[in-house]
Amino acid sequence: MQTIHSRRIIVLLLIATLLAGCAGRGRTIREYRTDASGGMSVSNVSEEQYWKERVDERIAAEIAKEKPEAGYDTWQNYWRWWYSVLRKKKKPPFKSDEFKKAEDMVNYIKEKRRAKGLPTYEEGPSAAPTQREEPPTG
Repeated sequence: MQTIHSRRIIVLLLIATLLAGCAGRGRTIREYRTDASGGMSVSNVSEEQYWKERVDERIAAEIAKEKPEAGYDTWQNYWRWWYSVLRKKKKPPFKSDEFKKAEDMVNYIKEKRRAKGLPTYEEGPSAAPTQREEPPTG
């Protein structure tokens, strides 16, 4: 009887450990990247990390004088549009310890832009184009 009781406790502890290990992770995205030589790397990133990487890529594209995506004629219109889309939601679209409100995501973009010496394009009363409803995905 003691052996059965001990086994049950061990099984319950194992299950609890497995569940605790899965709880805080959130969803991940499998990211495939190719380098200039054609080599490929695969990594799993959190939704938050993926989003941050897209912000960095778009800022780098603007610095490189590339055209904005999503059919926008200027980066100012693009960023104002992205801010407006983010602000439509009260919470971020993914679980995050850093971003509690959607406005935190807008502030993150602005901080990253300031760090690169770029304007934040603070949204004005009629400055937000409404060409698309969902944020860019990458």
